[in-house]
Amino acid sequence: MLALGASACATKRPVVPPTELTAQGVERRVKLREELIEKSAPLLMRAAFGPKADHTVDVLVLSGGGDYGAFGAAVLRSWKAIEGPDAMPEFDVVTGVSTGALIAPFAYLGTMADLEACERLYRNPKPDWVRTRGILALLPDNASLAEVPGLERELRSAVDRNFAERMSAEGAKGRMLVVNATDLDQGRAQAFELASEAKRAVENDDIERLHRIMLASAGIPGVFPPREIDGTLYADGGVTSNILYGAPVRYEDSLVHRFRQAFPAAGPLRVRYWVIFNNQAVSPARTVQRTWLDVLGRSVEVAIRASTMTGLRHLYSHADAVTRRGDGSIEVRWIAIPDDWRPKVEGVFKRETMSELADIGARLGADPANWKTTAPEL
Repeated sequence: MLALGASACATKRPVVPPTELTAQGVERRVKLREELIEKSAPLLMRAAFGPKADHTVDVLVLSGGGDYGAFGAAVLRSWKAIEGPDAMPEFDVVTGVSTGALIAPFAYLGTMADLEACERLYRNPKPDWVRTRGILALLPDNASLAEVPGLERELRSAVDRNFAERMSAEGAKGRMLVVNATDLDQGRAQAFELASEAKRAVENDDIERLHRIMLASAGIPGVFPPREIDGTLYADGGVTSNILYGAPVRYEDSLVHRFRQAFPAAGPLRVRYWVIFNNQAVSPARTVQRTWLDVLGRSVEVAIRASTMTGLRHLYSHADAVTRRGDGSIEVRWIAIPDDWRPKVEGVFKRETMSELADIGARLGADPANWKTTAPEL
């Protein structure tokens, strides 16, 4: 009776005919491609005449990983403390997915204070960051097993108007901040350029849309609530692409080719990708129980990890192909949680686990030798 009553009272989203949805998706993708190419034009100018005399574009790629984001947050803070030739560069592009989308704005601003604040956030999870719905989660019209009131509160507190103003100011320098969410209606990845979103948020005095985008990217499907933005339902970006690196379908859209065309006398462009995988490259073996929740959770976990490794291998192949064409060079480095690490306590968003991962991240981030330069093995 409770389920039937909840179903009857639930607010349904209006059903849009598939042909209309498809047309909307095509229009949106064309617009997004044009928007990202337009936004990358100042990036090329920055590479040609900006602070780096060697025409280098540094791209930081932050993967998903839920509470394991404590690892990546600590890697960045520890890396920031290094001085000399191995010092953390000022990233020209920062991308993030899921938990990486929550870390990305802090990495984009990039001061020690910002990175320390991000690491503190991950080291000190609050009990209400994730709150299960209990028996109500099984109702037919419920969108998630849990809600995230504490995580929403922390995000709104950290990413306030002043934070958005600083993001907007960095965007004006030609730098880009891009996060990925999954458009559930279209069944595709959807990128959002957050520096531009921050500028609009400040101009309109409305930061909420910025928060919704970040929460949408981090919305673990079926576990965290999905987010509706401009009439479209979004969930975890890791479903469609757990690392966002922008390797184009068409070579003509690549940064190195466009740089060579725009500035033929400047010499070739050098692009360096720094990929932080907030997880382990190899899935730890464990016995899976015959329950729908355990089977589903394990399957999603394995699928996202496998697609991430495939994406990383593709990035290496893309780098090799672009470099061989001679218009420029691409280098890829990546770092991940050691494969032999195991959490000491069960459960997610546990302080013991997150603090230990932060310790590991801080240790690995302090030594440049821990960045891998070859593609992960099959």
